[in-house]
Amino acid sequence: MEKDFHFYVTYALAAKAGYNNEDSYIIAYASQYVDDNNESQYPKKGGLPQFPFGIKFQDGFFRPIMTQSMSVKSLVYEIQKFVYIPFHFLPGDNNQPIDKKHNKYSTTPDSKNARHLLRKALSSGNLYWIGIALHTFADTWSHQNFTGYEEDWNSVFSWRNPFRALAPNIGHADAGHLPDEICATWNDYRFAKPQRKIDNRKRALHACKRIFQELRTARKGNLYWSYVAKDFKKIINADDYDDRIDKIKNYLNNASLKYKKNKWLDDAVQDREGETLYAADNFETTHWYKFQLAAKAHLAEVMDMLKIY
Repeated sequence: MEKDFHFYVTYALAAKAGYNNEDSYIIAYASQYVDDNNESQYPKKGGLPQFPFGIKFQDGFFRPIMTQSMSVKSLVYEIQKFVYIPFHFLPGDNNQPIDKKHNKYSTTPDSKNARHLLRKALSSGNLYWIGIALHTFADTWSHQNFTGYEEDWNSVFSWRNPFRALAPNIGHADAGHLPDEICATWNDYRFAKPQRKIDNRKRALHACKRIFQELRTARKGNLYWSYVAKDFKKIINADDYDDRIDKIKNYLNNASLKYKKNKWLDDAVQDREGETLYAADNFETTHWYKFQLAAKAHLAEVMDMLKIY
């Protein structure tokens, strides 16, 4: 999924499920920030991403974790294991065979693992963790049948197009952005017909329904999915990315709704001196700090659930 879903659709789902505007914003921002909390946010050394690093805080450093990687670091096994698997390609129910084979790390939509993780976050009441878990939950639809590891299993096009072989078979890299674009229809050539044809709108609408149901149950909201299903179907069936965002703003009567990628980190940083960041005086009350704590809790829960050490 992209920002139109992880932030804007998620905000709308939370708001309609019973969360107030402020809480919906935190949930939606945390959901999208999972993608943006990567190397590009942090200082570079010699032109290369510097991670891990620490923000100077009191007499030491506060060390964040990455929840996404957008550089050559993705080739590192530890990034695949501790970033892609827990936040984007959560192993599912292993119920989808490809060429009569199974991969225990393959993502499946609305899996038992994904529901457990989301409900754990919801029961905690931690809005940041809820947002992070919703990102992972939504990705079980868009990333279904892929794994977070580099392996031939993830090869969709390479065998048909030698130029595609330049992309590593990590997640859906071989398919580019196609699995994340709500408007896209595409062919997953790992499957035989008719399962080969993929309609992302159908996947996204199903994700909306299940996210709303989980949020509404946790919040004890007054609306049921049947009351809002047509509204979200119109949103998902928007002409394109921008039209979808406009439809959400109109639906919520909130023209000012906007995501600013650097806001949380900028609010947490008081000063920057070269490659060193210094924490703001109110550091421990900032959204960025609370997001980092929630991301660590999410990672720990996944590692324990999957028994990956």
